[in-house]
Amino acid sequence: MTARTLTDLQPLLDPSAGTGWVLSCYAAIGGVDGFRADWEAPFRDKADALKKAAAGDDEARQELDENLSAVRHGIAALRETGARWAAAFSSTRRGLFHTVALDVPVEPDLVLDRSPYLVPLLSALHRRREYLAVHTDTHRSRVYATTPAVARLLVEFDEVVPKHQHSSGERYGYEQATIARHREDRILHYRKDLVRALEKIWDESHYAALILLGEHEVLEQLRSALPPRLAERVVREVPESWYEGESQVEERVRSLAAEVFAEDEETVAPDFWELLREGAVIGGATAVLEAVQNGRIAPSGHGYLVFGPDLRETVSRCTICQWTISKALDTAPGHCPCCQAPCESGNLLEELLLSALKHGIVARFVPDPAALKRYGGIVAVPARSRVP
Repeated sequence: MTARTLTDLQPLLDPSAGTGWVLSCYAAIGGVDGFRADWEAPFRDKADALKKAAAGDDEARQELDENLSAVRHGIAALRETGARWAAAFSSTRRGLFHTVALDVPVEPDLVLDRSPYLVPLLSALHRRREYLAVHTDTHRSRVYATTPAVARLLVEFDEVVPKHQHSSGERYGYEQATIARHREDRILHYRKDLVRALEKIWDESHYAALILLGEHEVLEQLRSALPPRLAERVVREVPESWYEGESQVEERVRSLAAEVFAEDEETVAPDFWELLREGAVIGGATAVLEAVQNGRIAPSGHGYLVFGPDLRETVSRCTICQWTISKALDTAPGHCPCCQAPCESGNLLEELLLSALKHGIVARFVPDPAALKRYGGIVAVPARSRVP
């Protein structure tokens, strides 16, 4: 299963009661240039460290070995499905086991804690982007929904058109001209059908951008036929011959999506880096939490959050309100200042990412820990204009 919504993560958001430890694993398992990744290599040192920590406690060591084995088999099973990135969670004492394929790259990690470590998984849901890709020639096309991980064929067109004629003489010349006009009519009919289909597909889902593949002249004609709202979302026009087999172009489509995705990640959001330099952002855990709770960061792109790497900062979460998150505490979680219900400790990024997903708040990410260091690794950009 590929994680796309919070519903896909429900077993992890409400894990079975118990006191057992939870082993969380994130892995890159896709092949590069025909070679399969040795996904276990980054975890060997961490696994050895966990085993050393459990030395002398036979029960804890057995539990750890069982969880390591479950995670290993779960990741291997996802690898056989063609997944490129994956997450696996296991707690044999709680009866918890869950695996998900991911559409975006994640850093390899292995974490043993009292609850599932969800920050990379929630980040992957926020970072997920799907692109609409069109591979076309004069009268045929395939339309894909693609992420950096996989390309899915949505619809295929194959218009029957007369072949070019190469005859001579007055009579044959007239027939040739008639066939040419009929051919152009069929090609125009095909292009209109394709554009109508693209408009419908675009409106039925949320695509980040449009990628076009084909011969230069064909792509120019297609782009000129697109309505402005689609034409302005074209981010790539790539020369590509037509292939009869789907598999020949699917990898190309996926790799283009990966390129565009990497550029989107680097950009973060329009004007973000300028706003950061000007100090026109809200920085620090307490200030960001207050901005979210006070509605200065609104759903659907009216303001947004930007996260650096997880600093594992602890906050207090109300067991009743859920959405209300108190400021970070150095002592016991205490009680909610809004409803006085008991609070429990949580991970700052995890709580904000969960709340953002539930309420439709846009989140962006900066992998360089130094970029947001002066702001404690997290900033909020108040609503000015809508973030796409």
